[in-house]
Amino acid sequence: MNQSHGYICGLVRIPRGTALHQIKIESERVCSERHHKAGAHGRIKLGRRKIIRQIESLAGCCVDRGATVCLKKVIHHVAKKSSVSKKTDCGLSLLRECLTVRSGLACDADKWLVAEAVVWGAVRCLPSHGTDEFTERLVDDLVQIGKAGLEDLVNGECCGTPFLLALGTLFPDIDDCQSFADAARKNLHFEVQEFVGDGGGIGITQSSEILLSVNRWVRCREIIHATSGEALEKETTSKIDKAVRFSVLLLGNYGRPATGCDFEVKPSVDSILRAASRGRKKVAATVLALTKGRDPTGDVRWTQKGLCECSLFDEEQKTAVFRSGWKRGATRVLVSYRNESPWLEIAAGGRLVVAGDWHISIRCDGRELRRIGTWKRTWWDANDTAVYLEMSIDLEGGRRLERSVLLLRKDNVVLLGDAVVVPKLKHGDESETLVAETQLRSSLSVSPSISIDPCEETREVFGVDGKPRFLAMPLALAEWRESHLGYGSLDVSGDRLELKQNAEAGRIYAPLWIDCNATRLKRLQKKPEYNQRTWRQLTVADARRTLRADQAVSFRVQSCLDQWFVYRSLDEARNRTALGCNMSSEFLVGRIAGNGVVKRLLEVVEDRELY
Repeated sequence: MNQSHGYICGLVRIPRGTALHQIKIESERVCSERHHKAGAHGRIKLGRRKIIRQIESLAGCCVDRGATVCLKKVIHHVAKKSSVSKKTDCGLSLLRECLTVRSGLACDADKWLVAEAVVWGAVRCLPSHGTDEFTERLVDDLVQIGKAGLEDLVNGECCGTPFLLALGTLFPDIDDCQSFADAARKNLHFEVQEFVGDGGGIGITQSSEILLSVNRWVRCREIIHATSGEALEKETTSKIDKAVRFSVLLLGNYGRPATGCDFEVKPSVDSILRAASRGRKKVAATVLALTKGRDPTGDVRWTQKGLCECSLFDEEQKTAVFRSGWKRGATRVLVSYRNESPWLEIAAGGRLVVAGDWHISIRCDGRELRRIGTWKRTWWDANDTAVYLEMSIDLEGGRRLERSVLLLRKDNVVLLGDAVVVPKLKHGDESETLVAETQLRSSLSVSPSISIDPCEETREVFGVDGKPRFLAMPLALAEWRESHLGYGSLDVSGDRLELKQNAEAGRIYAPLWIDCNATRLKRLQKKPEYNQRTWRQLTVADARRTLRADQAVSFRVQSCLDQWFVYRSLDEARNRTALGCNMSSEFLVGRIAGNGVVKRLLEVVEDRELY
């Protein structure tokens, strides 16, 4: 016996019948089975079907058609039943051909997929004993690719992690291969621990990068399970499951990644979907609803009951994702505020309409205000009707910038708000900062496939790519273009939608209403004469006195027959009235019913200073 079995032999005699003795017997049995399975060279022997499934999954991830064709040839060869010598000779030749094709691929991800497929194919094609020139050349090529992948890991490139893990696990007897597997496992653990928060959020900016990373993590875990390797740490496995849950929130129609156009390459999420469908009951039911459009009972008229929550916020990773629902055509929002400019994505169904940095600049009396510190969350609230995230950062001169993202779930409406406030000043206080002229410039990155179609007479704009994708309305600006020309505009600058708003005061609120409801947008564009869209700034009263726009503002928004009410306080929460609605909150959004009563959807009533 040796120490690798988990106990020391020859020092302590283990009595028969004890629990420790049972552990000893089980350890001997497992070790014997592993030795029998691995063969004379310590390699793991796998069945033909398991190898075929692995290569098929890799072929499905390839973007280049040449790579896919090459892997299908390998699948066909592995599936054939022929003599060992003939299978070895033909297989080695085919695997060498795959490596030749690999060198000519433009996509780095495809290169690693093909290399990994060669490793799986080599399990069936390399001789169990003895070597020749062709075998040595193939092994040398794989080792060289492994060394390049190891160097990429050092430089922060992790695409080759599954290849390194497969090569090191399947061929531990080859020089350096075991070190490849060890490095891949350590890197996997490091990535998961660094980017996955305790709340389940992922600290990676773009949704496409998130899906690529999580899909790679799950593939690594699948490789470990397929090769009966040493299991991952419990904490790492738990965090990968959380990452899968977060990734499901990012998927669009039919469980596919949302993209900016039909021709854009979509990252593979097959491993994510497999892991989710085998996960907890709610996650599995949610994936079924996304991909098949039905619940576990087979009913296509399902409800949200029994599915995952549609929103998730992780303060550690400074990210949030929320969506209007799990049915097709749902609106999804991703916000990450780890960097100086928050990252914002808005997806309508399977189309990514906004994706990029959410830039902003604030000028007071002609001088740009410098930001102090980093972004922090000041409010997070999610209910059945609305989801609201607010983040803030201090500005020089005692001011503070508060940026908010609101999603009205049943209406498929996103409201983006930028507010410049002076936290230390209460209602009625006077200060020089309140009389400074303020200019606010905020811009969004619109997907390249979407063209901005401004209206001729009014300030709203449509985002169109063959069909209307969104309607943006600057609520704080006058509806008609010839009115209040000096107060701001909503224009297009390159591929960015830019909101400019000016105020003759030191506090300002700039809201942008983005309607992503496909049915409503179609009506507005096809029959504008019968389906009005309009907005108005309302009067806000406090103790029977009309307030200035730098104290509090409210708006009425109409689209078709639907109407909404928005209120925002810029000084403090006090008892105020607008449109017959009485509130003591800092922010309120509601729906205006047919009888004119405001039905409250979300209200911020607590002191933000607590956060």
